[in-house]
Amino acid sequence: MTALLEERKTEHLVLLVGGNPLPNAVAGKLLVEPGGTITLIHSAGPAGTADVAQRLREWLHPGNAAPSVGLKEVQESNPTSISRGVRECLETVKAQRVGLNYTGGTKAMSVHAYRTLEQWAKEKDIRPVFSYLDARTLEMVFDPVNASSGEQKVYVGRALELKLTDLLALHGWTLQHEPTRTALLPITACALAKACATDDGFRDWKRWIEDELHAKCRRSDRDGWKSKTQLQSVRLTLPESESLRKVAQLMRSELELPQEGDIGLSHPTFRNEPKDFCSWLHGKWLEHHVLDVLNGLATSLYLHERAQNIVPKEVEFDVDVVAIRGYQLFAFSCSTDTKKSLLKLKLFEAYVRARQLGGDEARVALVCCSDDPDGLEHEMRRDVDPEGRIRVFGRKHLANLTEHLREWIRTQSGADPEGKE
Repeated sequence: MTALLEERKTEHLVLLVGGNPLPNAVAGKLLVEPGGTITLIHSAGPAGTADVAQRLREWLHPGNAAPSVGLKEVQESNPTSISRGVRECLETVKAQRVGLNYTGGTKAMSVHAYRTLEQWAKEKDIRPVFSYLDARTLEMVFDPVNASSGEQKVYVGRALELKLTDLLALHGWTLQHEPTRTALLPITACALAKACATDDGFRDWKRWIEDELHAKCRRSDRDGWKSKTQLQSVRLTLPESESLRKVAQLMRSELELPQEGDIGLSHPTFRNEPKDFCSWLHGKWLEHHVLDVLNGLATSLYLHERAQNIVPKEVEFDVDVVAIRGYQLFAFSCSTDTKKSLLKLKLFEAYVRARQLGGDEARVALVCCSDDPDGLEHEMRRDVDPEGRIRVFGRKHLANLTEHLREWIRTQSGADPEGKE
């Protein structure tokens, strides 16, 4: 892999900027020689990609660091404008090794940029390097160097590790606060997931939530929790049913509480914020279980970043937990609800945001308590995701969620030979 990428690096790399900056970010990091130059060809006008190009420029060229990054504006549907813009940037840089990655931009930009560079290279007796990033296989594909050779491709899914802050910065977003990296009460959350995988456990937990947690902690209008002062005086009786006995015992142990008696809502684990503990009990526990599972899979699946409670300043994120493998984003929406309409909405919102942030490479999963996850997945794939980027895990998956997530992530890792082992 390293040899082919090194061989195909160029002094001057031309990138076509589309709506999502991720393919260009990957190409810009992998395909230009040290000290080289990148030119970002972007479309003009209010609906153009100048803002995307500017953010890419800042990300690829922080401060005075190499490579040098220039911008060139063209009319995206005007062949003359595209050809002239590409030729001008080629003549300005005057490199001997030139490449075009045509993953981004419009079809017209790809066609006319390709033809222009091809003609210019013939005039200069230079052999250009043409490439594109395959979002399905996570391979960098290089065009044949001559009529007798075939295309060459190399898996690059783990050749570049992007951080969550990188993905956000490429969209001009910043975090309000540091996300959660370590799950809260992970042992209890795991036991609760296994309990909710059974009919008795799920029924008993939902009943306890309604009869105990909501009855004592919800405001009278049932919209939100009571005030911190009110909650500080609340004492909860933990579930006593056989199906949830282990959950109650483990919760007491993780919170370092006596094994008998009612419990309060202020605990150091939750920064002594009663509302945070209420939210965990109400459903956030599932997010923390997913985070804990991903942390456990991090080494074997090369998940170099995992996070929960991601709150950008600029947008509603609509994703509960993320994992990043190389530059590929895995986004998880979590819900203990069972209403199909609500679950479909959560999954759709997560799908839209994940695709916006992670491009066509992103994968999205809903982890929920539905009794028919297969039916829900079928409907969502039919309606919004015919290419199979969506996965739904329901109650039947909760008892062994680690293995289900492991298998799904492996099957979505493109052409990585290690991902298939």
